[in-house]
Amino acid sequence: MKKYNTYYYLLFVLLVMGGFASMAQNSYGFKIMGLVAFIFGLLFVTQLVYVFRNKSKIDYLVICELIGLFTISIILGLRVYYIHFDLVELIFGLAGGLLMAVYGVKAVQLFKEINSKNKVLALLVLCFYVSLISYILSMTVIPFFPIFSEVFGILAFLLLIIFGVVSFRKKQMHYGSDKATSISVIVGNKDRSIILMSLFLLFTVYMGLSKVEVLPKMYSDEFPQAYFELVNTAEMGQGEAVDGKYKHEEFKEKFEKFLENSERRNAR
Repeated sequence: MKKYNTYYYLLFVLLVMGGFASMAQNSYGFKIMGLVAFIFGLLFVTQLVYVFRNKSKIDYLVICELIGLFTISIILGLRVYYIHFDLVELIFGLAGGLLMAVYGVKAVQLFKEINSKNKVLALLVLCFYVSLISYILSMTVIPFFPIFSEVFGILAFLLLIIFGVVSFRKKQMHYGSDKATSISVIVGNKDRSIILMSLFLLFTVYMGLSKVEVLPKMYSDEFPQAYFELVNTAEMGQGEAVDGKYKHEEFKEKFEKFLENSERRNAR
């Protein structure tokens, strides 16, 4: 796990750079973010292959976690490039459900293990994982129940604030014969929860600051704004396919034909 930390750090830097480039109205910013999503997926599938090769000790929770993270990374990368296919919302939801199940099991296991040694530390770790599960739920229910997405997102952020404040005040706590912080216990669990939570926190901060207009919204000039609105409608499960095509797919085809015809007229 530690040998991938450098790659994760570089990807976070690229993600932030892509976000600021997009906010500065540079269309390549979105492309950088899509590339970062694909590289995250590549890292997860690389770790998955390593787990399968280590036949002496196969952890099925790790396998499920990596499959879920790989699937979500690839789908998010495709979304950045506005690539949509049938059942993508269902696959996205199933991947999110798989991650929630994995982190739910890990939360219960850690709570039982820590509770006998330090109840406050056990509750803090449980609070962290419930916050993470709420964030995942907020992300995956958008196509099916968009009205609940914001509710789960707010709940996740509030739990994360509670976790952060109490962890900062308590700092090191007794953990058996040793002392430990809540973060060190979670990191010691050797999953990718910290990486995922960092990504969620990053996007939460951006969404909050963009809503109060401290930060500008992200920009892409590849298609008209109406196209992006149709894509968002389809992703939220509100659009219906006609003859196997969603409205944004039909819009894209017509817009590309319009550009081709314009180029031909200008060539004359």
